[in-house]
Amino acid sequence: MKSNKKGFTLIELLIVVVIVGILALAAIPLITSNTRDARRAEGTQLLGSARDFCRVTYSKGGAWDATAVTAFATEVGTGAFDGEYYNVTAPVTSTTTVGCIIGATAASASDGNGSCGFRWASGESNIVFGAAATIP
Repeated sequence: MKSNKKGFTLIELLIVVVIVGILALAAIPLITSNTRDARRAEGTQLLGSARDFCRVTYSKGGAWDATAVTAFATEVGTGAFDGEYYNVTAPVTSTTTVGCIIGATAASASDGNGSCGFRWASGESNIVFGAAATIP
C-alpha cells in the first residue's frame, strides 16, 4: 500500500518556529532603537521651531528683551510647540542677554528629554537629548 501523506512533520515545524523566534529576538532591539530615534526627530523639529520663533522675535526687536520671552511663553501656552511624543514646556530658562535654553519634555521617559541652547545675536545653537544643553 502506497502512502500519499503530504505536509510537514512536527520536527520541521518546531525548527521553523525556533528560527523565527531567533530572528525576532535579533530584530526587537533594532525596532526599539529606530522608534526612539524617530520620536527624537519630532523633538528636534519642535526645538528647532521654538528656537526659530525666538530668533525671529529677537530680530524684530533688535535686542534681547522680555518681549521675546513673553511672546514665546504665549505660543507655548497655546500648544504651538506640542507634538505627539514631545512638548516644549519650559518657555525659556537661563535667559540672559547672551542666550537662552529651551526645554522639551518627552511623553515617554525612555525617549529622554531634550533641550536647545542658543545665542540671541549670532543664532548659534545646539540640540541635546538626555543632558542639559549649554549656550554655545
